[in-house]
Order: sequence, then structure tokens, then C-alpha cells
Amino acid sequence: MEERSEKCMRRENEHEKKQNGYCEQDMVDQIARLSENTEVPDSLRPENIERLLKGKKQKKHFHSYRIGLAAACVAVVTGIIVWQYGSLHHEMTDSKRMSAGNTERKISGSRKIRIAESYDEIYKYIKRSQGNEGIAMYARSGNEISAAADTGSGNETSAAAMDADGGYSQTNVRQSGVDEGDIAKTDGTYLYVREDNGRTIDIIDAGKGQLEKYNEITLEKEYTIQEFYIDTDRKKLVAVCQKECTDADNKKQVGTAVRQQTKTAAVTYDISDIKKPVKEGEVTQSGTYNSSRMTDGYLYLFSEYYTGSNVVKDKPVTYVPMVNDKAMSQSSICLPPENCGMMYEVISSVDISKPDETADHKAILSEGGQMYVSKKNIYYYESGWQQDNQTVTTLRKISYNKGKLKAAAQGKVKGYLNDTFSLDEYKGNLRLFTTNNDENLVTILDKKLDKISTIENLAKGETIYSARFMGESGYFVTYEQVDPLFSVDLSDPEKPKILGKLKIPGFSEYLHFYGEDRLLGIGMSTDEESGVAEGVKITMFDISDRSDVKEESTLVLDDLYGSHAAYDYKSVLADPEKNVIGLSGYSQNGESYYLLTYNRTDRKFETILQEEVNGNTSQGIRGIYIEDTLYVISGNIIEAYDMNTGVKSGDIIL
Repeated sequence: MEERSEKCMRRENEHEKKQNGYCEQDMVDQIARLSENTEVPDSLRPENIERLLKGKKQKKHFHSYRIGLAAACVAVVTGIIVWQYGSLHHEMTDSKRMSAGNTERKISGSRKIRIAESYDEIYKYIKRSQGNEGIAMYARSGNEISAAADTGSGNETSAAAMDADGGYSQTNVRQSGVDEGDIAKTDGTYLYVREDNGRTIDIIDAGKGQLEKYNEITLEKEYTIQEFYIDTDRKKLVAVCQKECTDADNKKQVGTAVRQQTKTAAVTYDISDIKKPVKEGEVTQSGTYNSSRMTDGYLYLFSEYYTGSNVVKDKPVTYVPMVNDKAMSQSSICLPPENCGMMYEVISSVDISKPDETADHKAILSEGGQMYVSKKNIYYYESGWQQDNQTVTTLRKISYNKGKLKAAAQGKVKGYLNDTFSLDEYKGNLRLFTTNNDENLVTILDKKLDKISTIENLAKGETIYSARFMGESGYFVTYEQVDPLFSVDLSDPEKPKILGKLKIPGFSEYLHFYGEDRLLGIGMSTDEESGVAEGVKITMFDISDRSDVKEESTLVLDDLYGSHAAYDYKSVLADPEKNVIGLSGYSQNGESYYLLTYNRTDRKFETILQEEVNGNTSQGIRGIYIEDTLYVISGNIIEAYDMNTGVKSGDIIL
């Protein structure tokens, strides 16, 4: 077992280096730009950071971390630590977020979001942030990043759902009815796939497994496509990109050299004639791409814009985001509940029938956070370490409706969120599962983000690893040496209660409802004594009786060292109606893809397909089906398989 454990860890490290190399260099480059002429506070010098980290408790279990270590090392030198939010919490939950003099920052008790009254006011917030010693958070979720809950029926189901006719899969989204961009999609006839070059979207005639390239859309060299959307009703394709362009005006504005400026762009094409896609319009906004959503014909675009150190008080363009090359007005900027901020979450809405203009826009000034998107609201949250090893998460709520954005409320809760699956909006209330120091909590807030109720002191000494909500129920998994799955009754917002707790070896990193009475878990199997991982664990929980949740079936894929589901939920294909489960992971021989089905009668998983994946996997692996054909997409290679037999029927290299 020890020999295999060493192999697992060695392979894991090699895989992470390969996967993170590109991202780390991006972060290093950005940090270098932001940190020019920045003096390093004594508290953040390498020797002091090393002293801070010494003696921290190390968990025994092996986990598929995706921390950019090289970037973090460079960031410490410049006074900024960059990490993927949820992953670092697992290993460093007791590392404090420090402020000047190690004093606690004051958080406003107001429930109203303050709107900037002048550019001078914004400038003061930024300068205070630059003056604070300490670690500023740059949080971008590996699990992606934003989430949503069904505020109508409250029956939230994230799924790689079928279309209305049940003939093809769609992107695995966090909220039914709120679409998300991806690197591969289908309309039931064609496959749309982003090439490795980042500039081309290929249109592939699927033809029941007989693959043939039909057409392509290629953008200019300054664009890098991050994700895209297919609106089958409106016959639109929207490419969401990062756009690098020279800021020729910068020299005139601040007296510095001409520099490169990163923007986020949404480029819309009419694809009513698939043979001749026509570009219809483009919008841009400051910052690097973070995420996006599409609903009711509107695209909601999110980017992260960092002010840097070269801000000039009487030149707002040096510290205020731009939308379509115009500086945002102060009335569009939401100030933080603390008295400082160094970056913005820029939000724009676009009516895709008018793709060359924005319907509305807002910017949230902060020190780095994440988003959760419900059917009606956008919640932006950021966590800060306080004195006595306590954590506080602040939230700002922005409502949206047919493109219109409105600052609605702000609030705070005790603890930090593992990821965006750990909070959920239901009938106007917000439910949250958080971890604070050595305890876990259940908290419910009302529409104004005032606290209705809370349960504290849950699973002492453990950490929340995954969570899921369905209507009036919630489930979360904690981990130390075994995997307790908690079921929570949320039917009475004033009196939530723990209904049951199931303890089993290992832990689940991703949860997915598989019909009304079952919950699918994807995580790691671990040795009960050592905590060492023994392979990827697929679990089906019976949740028909919430007070007595049972582990109905388990399958351990012992050739896999980890699953992409841990940080990329869009990589999961889970369709209870078609009864298929697709997931990718990494093994000793490289990347692998599994297609499973669940035998409800015998209560066991059955493997349809187990294949090594060809192609470049740095951009993610996707499994998409049309009728009874599965298409495994990895970089520029697409392979087709019969979903009933697992037999390969075709392939294509783009």
C-alpha cells in the first residue's frame, strides 16, 4: 500500500505541474505587472511567511489540490498571495488573513450597499487598500465558479441536462434555466468545439458517430476564447473571450510606457445559416474573464479588474473599469462593507439581439471574492480572517431582471464557504454551509441578508468538502479521517435541524442529485487509519429517508489518482433520465474517461466505457451525447462511442 501511495502522490504532483503550468505563468506575469515599485511589508517577507506557515497542521489524506505554488511564491514577494479559494482552505484553514498591525478590520453593519458618490471616494478606498499590510485574497473557484438555485420551485438540480426532446446533453450547469458557457456544446445536430489555439470554434457534423468538420469561426489573434454559448432558439453563437490590446492612451494619461491591457469581450454571431456565420456585434469591459451566465436572451458577463499601483487621483481612467471603452460612472460602483478595496468584479448585461451594446453594468469594489448566481440574484462574497482565528464572510446581493442590475443588500456570516455549492437561494432566503476555525455552521439569511437562524458547533475539527441543496433539504460532507454526510431539514427557516449523519471512509468532493431519492457523490476512497487515497470513489446515497441516509452502492476506480469533478463540475455528465454518468480523471497512463450506468434493481454501478483519452487535456475533457452516441472531447481530438456497447464508432482530429 505504501508503494502505491507514493506512486499516487508522485503522479498527482506531475499531473498538477502539467495542468497548472500555463495558469501559473499567467499569474506570475500579472503579479509582476501589478507589483512594480511596490514595497514589501515586513510581515510579508519570505522569512516571516515561512515562520507563519511552520507548524501548521497537515492533514494526512491525499487531495487533488490545484494551488499555483510557483505563482504563490512570487506573490508572497510582492505582497499578494494568489490561490484557488476552496482548495487552499482545505490545507490552510487556520492561516489568518492579516491587516495592518494584525488588527481586525471593521465591517459595516449596514444592510444597504453603499454606492460611490464621487471618483475621489473610490480613490480613497483603493489607497487605503494599498496601504494595508497583509495578505489580500484573489479568489477564483476551481469548481467554478458561480452557482445558482431555483428560487421558483426551489427544486434545484444541477445537471448535464437533456434538451426538451431528450435527444442530447447540455452543459452541466449549477442552476436549471440559467445557462453557462463551455468549451464544447451541441445543438443536437452539430458539435461546437473550441480548438487548442483558443481562437477557433469548429462546427462538426456529428452524423451518428461519423464525424466531419463542417465549418469554423475564427477570431483575430488578439482574442482568446474562454467559453461560448449556443442559443438554439435565437440562432446565436456568443464567444466569450479575453482580448489583449495596446493601451495607446496610457502614456498620455499617467506618463508611463505604453502597456498591454486585458479586456473581456463577448462576440456574437448569427448562425441561422450554419454555412455562413455572421458577426453581429461585440462588447468589451475591463479585466480578465471570470465567468458568465445566460438567461432569457441576456448574457451576464463577469470580469476581474485589478487597479494596480499606478493610480492617479485626477485620472479616474487609471483606477475605474471601462465598459465599451468608456469609464464607468461613480453611480455604477458598489463600495465594499470594509473601508478599502483593490479590485473590481465588473458585471455587464447584454441583450444578444443587440450585441454591440450593454443593457446595464455594475462594478463591485472588493479585495477579491467569488460569485453565486441564482435565477434572480447575484451574490458576491469574500472571506476575511479575523483575530482569534475567526473568519467572516461578507456578501453583496445584486438583483437582475431582463438585463437590469440593481444593488439590493449586503450582509455577513460567520465562517467561510468551501465553494459556490455551499450557498443557495430558496423562496427569497439564502442558506449557507460554512466552516469557521474548527467548527461548521448552517446559517439562513432573509431577503435583506439579516440572519434568521443558525446551527453552530457541527463536526468539530472537520472541514466541509462538498455541499448540495434540493428544495427544503440540504446535504454537506465534512472530512478528517472519515466522510460524514449530513442531511439538514431547512423547511422551517427559523428552526433548521440536522436530520442525520452517515459516516463512511473517504470523502466526496462533488455531489449531484440523481433523481428525487438518490444523491451521487464523486470523491476519493481513503484508508481509514492512514487517510491515504486508494482511488476515485463513486457513491450512490439513498436519500429517500432524510433522517436515515444510506450508502446504497460504491464503486472505487483504483486506477485513477483523482477526478476532474473536484474542480471542474462541467466535466461531469450526470443524466438520471438517460441513466448515464460520465467523468474524467488521471491515472498512471494519463487521462481516462469513464461512462457508467446505475442498475437501480441490483443497486450497483456498471461500467459501459473505460478509455484512455487522447489529445491535449490542459483545457479540460468533455463528454457530450447525441441520441445514443457519446462524444469524448479533449483538445483537438473528438472520439465517438456507442453508449450501449462502449464500442468506438469514429474520431476526428481538428
